[in-house]
Amino acid sequence: MGSGLLDIGSSALLSSQRALDIISHNVANVNTPGYSRQRVELTARLPQVSSSGFIGTGVDVTAITRAYDQFVTSELRTSTSGFRESSTLASLAGGLDNLLADQNSGLSPMLGSFFDSIQGAANDPTSVAARQALLGEAGSLATRFQGLADWMESTRRGLTTRLDARVQEVNHIASSIASINQQIIEAQGSAGGQPPGDLLDQRDQMVLELSGLVSITTTTQEDGALNVFIGSGQSLVLGVQHSTLGIAERSNDPGQFDIMIGAPGSPAVAVTGLINGGEIGGILRYRDQVLVPAMNDLGRLAIELGTFMNGQHRAGVSLDGLPGGDLFSVASPQVAADVTNGGSIAVSFGDVSQLTADDYRLTYNGSNWTLSNANSGQAVPMSGSGSTADPFIANGIRIAVGSGAVAGDGYSIRPVRDGARSFSVLTGNPRDLALASPVAASAAIANTGTGQVTPGTVTDINNAAFQSPPGQLSPPVRVRFTSPTSYEIINQSTSAVIDTGVYDPATGADVFPTANNGTDYGYQVRITGNPAAGDEFNVAYNSGGVADNRNALLLAGMQSQKLMNGGSASFNDGYGLLVADVGAEARQAQIGSDVQAAVLKQSEAERASASGVNLDEEAADLLRYQQAYQAAAQIIAVSDTIFQTLIGAFRS
Repeated sequence: MGSGLLDIGSSALLSSQRALDIISHNVANVNTPGYSRQRVELTARLPQVSSSGFIGTGVDVTAITRAYDQFVTSELRTSTSGFRESSTLASLAGGLDNLLADQNSGLSPMLGSFFDSIQGAANDPTSVAARQALLGEAGSLATRFQGLADWMESTRRGLTTRLDARVQEVNHIASSIASINQQIIEAQGSAGGQPPGDLLDQRDQMVLELSGLVSITTTTQEDGALNVFIGSGQSLVLGVQHSTLGIAERSNDPGQFDIMIGAPGSPAVAVTGLINGGEIGGILRYRDQVLVPAMNDLGRLAIELGTFMNGQHRAGVSLDGLPGGDLFSVASPQVAADVTNGGSIAVSFGDVSQLTADDYRLTYNGSNWTLSNANSGQAVPMSGSGSTADPFIANGIRIAVGSGAVAGDGYSIRPVRDGARSFSVLTGNPRDLALASPVAASAAIANTGTGQVTPGTVTDINNAAFQSPPGQLSPPVRVRFTSPTSYEIINQSTSAVIDTGVYDPATGADVFPTANNGTDYGYQVRITGNPAAGDEFNVAYNSGGVADNRNALLLAGMQSQKLMNGGSASFNDGYGLLVADVGAEARQAQIGSDVQAAVLKQSEAERASASGVNLDEEAADLLRYQQAYQAAAQIIAVSDTIFQTLIGAFRS
């Protein structure tokens, strides 16, 4: 009997002591990140059979388990990944939104000041000071374009550095998970299959940290090792082996980096488009969905502004009577050829009002060329045959395909990426500003009728009448009325009749293109009123147009014209749309971040409830097992007393 009591008391004492050890371990790790509270699993020993029934033999510690809920743990990883992605995106997008929308750093105030300066010069076209002010505002506008573009490019380079740092963190954690997998396999094997709770907690904490960097999925092997996958199923950790992530610059898109993954003994492959979640996912989303589109939108605005301003400026005359040149430099489309290409292409701008902020891929399958959106992969319709004389035309760009193309040739086309960085002022002398019109039409002093003629409007400055030679009107013309209802157009240089026309005093007449043979000299003059027979109107080059502001007014009028987005938006509208798009992305990201923060908080609360250490509960258990320990010690004492009594009885 004493021996039975001793065994029972000893088992009770040992189990209570083990429970006290575990409770103390819980209390010690109450603030340890990722720690799951542990519990002693007790089981009654098999009883002994006697004639009077079954007699208990004590208690055994069968296992030390941790409070763990796979579903709660998985939800915590998912919410951690979602929060880190959305908060990273919100922070980055918010910074870009603040930059573009700020009155001091944004573009809208500079656009307004630039067009105001054109209007100022138009009000006094002979003033060199007003012209100098215009050049100053043009320079400030170019500087603002370049500053915004440089900030964006610097940010993109910074993202690459940040991305590389996070990728190295992933590699470190993956290596640690593979190492701890090895420890868990060995520990579980040496313990007869019992799970090593503390090692499992350490591994779970590593996986949780990993989910803050990138979205992951996991599976558990029979030996206790955990497999970790990223992207669409690319293995990062398989048992005790791990793959390595890295970044590499795209050969067909300089400055753009992909995330690569390579298992031991296998070549690295790009997985950028397959990765989401975590800080890495947030960085990639910001770069590809916010920053690069904003860079393209800003570049498109610079290209369209420069192209339209240049076109109108070339249609004017300077203070010295010379044709206007380009006011701004305009970037050319960027083209990156695949290294294995056999042919070549030439890309230029067509109708810039049709430009988009998209990048493209042009590919050749051996018989047909296909243009697709670089981000979505969606096919982009093209017209034309692709030859130099008949190039492919799509979304404001022209593509001429050279010889030597072979199946598999591919090109990355970025039409507007460099637009803002290359935007600069080309005109340095205020006298070179072409604020006057090259056409000057006037009525002869000897006219007897009441006919009037407009000064003249340029419709095509590239017409041979302006270019052969430049700086003259070839030929200068005279409109002579042969009767109140008819006129003839005469070449003033040769006195030859170019064409004739019928005139209706009620409606007036546009002289060019001429009524009969359609002669067009690239400008338009209109006659109204009641000319008399013999009245003449002369049209010549405006070489002395010092006080002429007609072209300046046309330049200033571009501020409100709908020249962008296929004729649906002004320059201010275009920039406003850019700011609105970035602002919407930033706002949406912030809302997502707030939602994910609430989800994460709930997941952390559920994890704490399921696995966390509650000091009140541990204190109660400590007292309970302390009392059990004392009671077990009393059982042993009673067993000893009984045993001593039994020995004494035999001695007597």
